[in-house]
Formats: sequence, structure tokens, C-alpha cells
Amino acid sequence: MFALFKNRLAYLSVSLILLVCATPLISLGTTTGPSQLWWLGLAALFFGGLIPPVQRLLLGPPSPAPEAAETSSNASSDQGANDEPR
Repeated sequence: MFALFKNRLAYLSVSLILLVCATPLISLGTTTGPSQLWWLGLAALFFGGLIPPVQRLLLGPPSPAPEAAETSSNASSDQGANDEPR
């Protein structure tokens, strides 16, 4: 389970699937289906919304891609080289 939180695409996909499945389950459980569908939909909504914040609390924000970090450091060093002293 903890390995799921290390892959950002995996845990965001699971969260999205749970959130998308929650709406029809809640709707069916409320109108025509058994009440267990309502509870299952409510649990899917709860856990689907809880996964991203829990991941941020456990592992912190995602690290930037290596290319993005390199590009931003080059841009900041280039700006300093082009500045003329006043």
C-alpha cells in the first residue's frame, strides 16, 4: 500500500477512479438500489478525496522533474550574468 504513494500517477489515478465511481454508486443507493451501494459510494468519495492530502503529509510535495530544475537554475544564472553593474 505504501508503494502506491510513491508513484504519483498511480495514486492520483486511484483517487480519480474512486471519485468517478462514487457518484453513480451514491445515486443508485439513494434511488433504487440497496442502501449498501450508498455507503460504498460514500466510502469511495471519502477515500478518493483523502488520498492526495495523505500522500502530501506522508511524503511531502512531489519533486520537480530533473529537466525543469536544471532549466530554472540555468535561467537564474543567465540573468545574473547579463546584469550590468550600476
